[in-house]
Amino acid sequence: MMDHQYFTTHGEHLADRAAAWERINRNYFGDLGVDALDDGPVDAELSAFNVGPLRMLRICAPPHRVHRERICSELPMDALYKLVLQLKGHAEIRQGDRSFHLHPGDWSLYDPRVPYSVTNFERLDLLVVQVPRELLRGFKVPSLHTCEATASSVVGLYAVLSSFLRSLSEQLPGLPNGVGQPLSETVIGLLASTLAAYQGEASEHATLPSVLRARVKQYVHAHLAESDLSIERIALAMRCSKRYLHRVFEDENCSLDRYIWQTRLERCHADLSAPGRKMISEVAFAWGFNSSAHFCRMFKSHFGEAPREFQRRMALPLAH
Repeated sequence: MMDHQYFTTHGEHLADRAAAWERINRNYFGDLGVDALDDGPVDAELSAFNVGPLRMLRICAPPHRVHRERICSELPMDALYKLVLQLKGHAEIRQGDRSFHLHPGDWSLYDPRVPYSVTNFERLDLLVVQVPRELLRGFKVPSLHTCEATASSVVGLYAVLSSFLRSLSEQLPGLPNGVGQPLSETVIGLLASTLAAYQGEASEHATLPSVLRARVKQYVHAHLAESDLSIERIALAMRCSKRYLHRVFEDENCSLDRYIWQTRLERCHADLSAPGRKMISEVAFAWGFNSSAHFCRMFKSHFGEAPREFQRRMALPLAH
């Protein structure tokens, strides 16, 4: 099951619940004002999941308003964007000279360093995704990016992001830890496509490096188990040259070819660490390796121990 933290105000005295909810919000979102909008008890809860480099928070709370009145430069707020998907309830977000009404299925992306307010008019259920700014490097992120659109192609794209996040919010508690990275890649890929569309670029246009990088990573995760996954095949699918693909990945920590093998190794590592002993060759072939010996060499080079040694270590009882 995916590791997560859970917080609730239910264990507090009624008079202390509003203050407790403000503390919980400040713990995850920095220097915020939190105001209750009715006289009822502030019965609220928050679950926080680490999904690859993303943090996802499922929030259920009564009507309230959160607001930041000044520009914020504190950590970690200066390193994150905030994506909010409304699951239940009606809210309004304001930032700068823009405002947007959020109904179930609507989402917004904004920079939480800049003063803003979100007013939740009724009991809410929402998903908050904290996105490291580095993951959207190269994109022009507007002060308030929302699912509001008119072009049919863009409307469809925005709806796909909403649908994926809604489904993910329902499945998060039961997912294994090992799927965090591929899920985060999919979220970033979809979000990058909406930003590209906002900038007036077609989502399939391969000359915008940031968009292509996100799409390539999505493609890699979708086809990772296929042994014939190669740069040639990716270039054909992306309708660009292999040379251009290499150029697009120049700013990454590793080449595209190395990214494919590292991602395969990480999936194998997750499978071998899961409960229940699996055959090493079975795991290797399941994630696109053609040779068990080749897999063992790469695994040891990457993780510092052979797969069999890793399995033995994972099987040892924990010391008390």
